[in-house]
Amino acid sequence: MARESHRTRPDRRRYPRFPVPACEVYYDTPFLPVLLRAPKGAKCPLVNMSAGGLQFIADRYLPPGKKLSLFVRVPAFLGSMTFRARVVWSAKVPEKKAYRTGVEFVRMNGASRSKLSNIRRDIAFRTGGKK
Repeated sequence: MARESHRTRPDRRRYPRFPVPACEVYYDTPFLPVLLRAPKGAKCPLVNMSAGGLQFIADRYLPPGKKLSLFVRVPAFLGSMTFRARVVWSAKVPEKKAYRTGVEFVRMNGASRSKLSNIRRDIAFRTGGKK
């Protein structure tokens, strides 16, 4: 009987990830209610998102457990989404001053939940018009 040379780990995520083209993420520590905040800091590109969290490229290391207010600008909806989130992991991007950062949503308002649900269902939006 042949043995596998490596083990595959099952994906532990509860929600499937999907890309969202041309989105920007802004983050800050949550001192004020997230709805009262305007975007601060550098634009961070969104890598992907799910119903439970998102991944973006941060301009600095954010330690696991750090709480954030996120402002996600979604040009296709001519609007934005806001979330409270917690950093789950952060990894240095080789040869760049950037960090892939994964966060899980802790809280979101109804409007953001609705937009996220619409994006998740809209396959044409997620694929840039390709079916």
